[in-house]
Amino acid sequence: MPRRINLAHLRSALISPVISLLLCLLLLPVPASAQGTSRADLGAPDLENFPQVEAYLDVDDGRGGFIKGLQTDHVRIIEDGNILPITELIEMNPGVQFVTALNPGPALGVRDNQGVSRYDFVKQHLAGWASNRMGSTLDDLSLIITGGKEISHTPDPAEWLEVLQSDQVNARSANPSLDTLFRAVNLASDVPPRPGMSRVVLFITPAPDTQASQALESLISQAQQQGVVIYVWMVSSAGTFPTVGMKRLTDLAEQTGGQILTYSGAETLPDPEEFLASMRRIYQLRYQSAIRSSGDHQVIAQVQIGVEQFESSPKNFTLELLPPQPAFVNPPIEILRKAVILSESQPATGTNTGALSDQENSSGSEPLAGYEPKEQSLQVVFDFPDGRKRTISRSALLVDGVIVAENIEPPYDQFAWNVESYLNSGTHQIQVQAWDSLGLVGSSIELPVRITVEKSRLDVWAVVRRNLPILIMLAVLLTGAILLLVLVLGGQLRPGVTRAGRQKRRGVDPVTEPVVVQEEPASSHRPGWVNRLQWPQRHITPKAYAFLSKISEADEPSDAPPMPISTDEVTLGSNPNQVTLVLDDPSIEPLHARLVRSDDGAIRLSDEGSIAGTWINYAPVSQSGMKLEHGDLIHIGRVGFRFTLRKPGKVRKPVVTLQTLAVKSAAGEMKPDETDTSEERQS
Repeated sequence: MPRRINLAHLRSALISPVISLLLCLLLLPVPASAQGTSRADLGAPDLENFPQVEAYLDVDDGRGGFIKGLQTDHVRIIEDGNILPITELIEMNPGVQFVTALNPGPALGVRDNQGVSRYDFVKQHLAGWASNRMGSTLDDLSLIITGGKEISHTPDPAEWLEVLQSDQVNARSANPSLDTLFRAVNLASDVPPRPGMSRVVLFITPAPDTQASQALESLISQAQQQGVVIYVWMVSSAGTFPTVGMKRLTDLAEQTGGQILTYSGAETLPDPEEFLASMRRIYQLRYQSAIRSSGDHQVIAQVQIGVEQFESSPKNFTLELLPPQPAFVNPPIEILRKAVILSESQPATGTNTGALSDQENSSGSEPLAGYEPKEQSLQVVFDFPDGRKRTISRSALLVDGVIVAENIEPPYDQFAWNVESYLNSGTHQIQVQAWDSLGLVGSSIELPVRITVEKSRLDVWAVVRRNLPILIMLAVLLTGAILLLVLVLGGQLRPGVTRAGRQKRRGVDPVTEPVVVQEEPASSHRPGWVNRLQWPQRHITPKAYAFLSKISEADEPSDAPPMPISTDEVTLGSNPNQVTLVLDDPSIEPLHARLVRSDDGAIRLSDEGSIAGTWINYAPVSQSGMKLEHGDLIHIGRVGFRFTLRKPGKVRKPVVTLQTLAVKSAAGEMKPDETDTSEERQS
């Protein structure tokens, strides 16, 4: 009789070996990243020394091993699509910023046949790694335990190990939380003690539930932005491995460049040193950027090793580039040019090339050697509004829109303005332009400068000495004319009789001659023509009505020349675009204070809401202002001045008052009729 086959038993016999095989495969460590493909990871560009850009480059062989020995010709930079060579490639060993995050739960509390829990076994494994790192301070170590102790950023493995061994968390009753992983990523994102350190998180956890694992999506983006590599050790029973939570943890490890492995208690845990050793090494590269405009930019590192070529993920960054902004330091308001007279022993030509010609010296004075000063020194400063200081390659001084001085080599902040050609008074506009190393050009605001030329006064004796022959001739002619007039008026000479005699000798009959009608002599009155002459009007040059003399921090006068105040309103500050008087000091606001002269001549100083404040005689000045007197002491921030008037009026004097000791009398310390003879000086 044929044997009946039980299909149920047959199905069970076939499925059981398959399940066993799958469980064995699941028990093996599962690396998450692809193997055998080289990978490059470029860090965020450092633009502090722009246009020189620095960045860190991590290159591994796809199996977690660092590729050593790269040279500058192995790496190129692709910046906004343009291929640029790197100027320097340095292999470094800065260490790792390593954060271990323990997330105990009931799955880690399961014990083996010897009574050792999975959680205790994991801690023993980590303790062995820390013991092997004793004496090394290369890494930055942190430890976070859910519901337990923690330590942050210590270079000493002994301190890290002490916290780990003192942990008393009961894994069976612990409540695991993904908040520990979020805290670990934030801790790894802190500024490392050394630039170029890799950021690594080792997360040891049971399998998360589906609801908790949904929060991992946002954590992946944060870890990628901060360059944090996450390794995951998921501890659980074999049957719980293929879950949604494991899929989320696998994505987290893969997309941050780490790996995930599963541990049920029977496998061998890897040594953290296996992945930390390669993470400690990194390349630092430098290249000269070709960017010359503000905006968003992108950079990629391209690595060529033999026939293999691979690129890093793009790094996007925003760059702001603005032209330099030059400004004058204490520019002159007026330049006074005075005449220089040649001495008698110094001829006007030949020995002095600066002597003016007779046509130029039209005032009729003594020969002039010229006018002084012949040049005016100007000092400028250069500011970079984008915050990136660069070298200046060229600067130029413009007067009335024309370049009069230029610096094509250092120093670029000093100019000598030649004013020899200015022989007449007038106002001129000065401006400075600057070119930086990127070719960007910036200009200062135009400032008016008054040039006053004082002509030499008329010297009569000098005119006489120069024109003595002509004057003698004129004197002789004038003397002869006067003598002739005296002879005619005295009757010694009669021009009419002589003419009649000549007529008689010619036989002319006076009867037949026409009668000459004598016209009435013209009136001797002459109009006031002198008053109608157009005399040249003298130009009145505005003069300073007050001065600011700079003093030292000890309130002592300094050697700097006083600054004249000639306008009714003067603004003081550090921004040349907002003020008329620039003060170069860190305590000075862009618009710090304002000095105003009213119609009645009163001068008030007001503060413009500055932080360092404005002071008169050590008393703070509000925005409503305070009246200034001759000799007052002014402080604009930390910069001190002595205020003086061209025509001083009254000077602020100390006030002396007598105070009665009514309070002392009330306290019984003195008799009621006693008075205090102490004086209080108030300013």
